[in-house]
Amino acid sequence: MNSIILICSASLVILTLLLAFWTSMQRGSSKTIAYGAPLDPASGMAKAQRAHGNSAEYAALLIGLFVITGFAYAGRDLGGVVTWTMIAITVSRFLHAIGFLICETLEKPHVLKMIGALITYLGGLVLAGLVISKAF
Repeated sequence: MNSIILICSASLVILTLLLAFWTSMQRGSSKTIAYGAPLDPASGMAKAQRAHGNSAEYAALLIGLFVITGFAYAGRDLGGVVTWTMIAITVSRFLHAIGFLICETLEKPHVLKMIGALITYLGGLVLAGLVISKAF
């Protein structure tokens, strides 16, 4: 398997695990252990939970897309478009998570969350389209 696929996939796993750890740390420091407990959208706990949840929601999907892309390009060079799209998607997930953690409140948009989401959506569509094109 291509090293870019492995590095990007492992990076998404590391991000999700670090956010899980940060959420656990926030739970301990805020004494908010009960799941579903009402949270202040400006609290570190709410931000950590949402950053982790969003990362977990997308990591498996994106890793699957990266692996499928690797199969579609098996025995061939991924090329610049595929390589840089995977890197951009991976970096965007980190930006998105940082946006959650540093935003003033979850009730207001943050530029890093918007950039991260947009690159994730567009990059994912580009990769999926390239995979489909290899099927013909």
